[in-house]
Amino acid sequence: MSTTIHVSPELLASVDRRAGELGISRNRYIVRALVRAVESETAWSPRLVEELAAARDDPEGQRAMEELVRVVAANRTCKPPPEL
Repeated sequence: MSTTIHVSPELLASVDRRAGELGISRNRYIVRALVRAVESETAWSPRLVEELAAARDDPEGQRAMEELVRVVAANRTCKPPPEL
């Protein structure tokens, strides 16, 4: 699918330079960057998930998780906290 975006000439020059260094097209470089951004901004880090799971088995970790959930819930304004 084709789309149009607007970027500064400086950013476009940087994109072209980096894509050239990698030996790929500008389009491929931008698509890769977008995929990485979407995945990193919407997915939980595997390490975070592992550490949260490990905390369930530790009384001190359980207390820390409960405090974390309490603080997050108290500071959220739009929606309830996610289930952990």
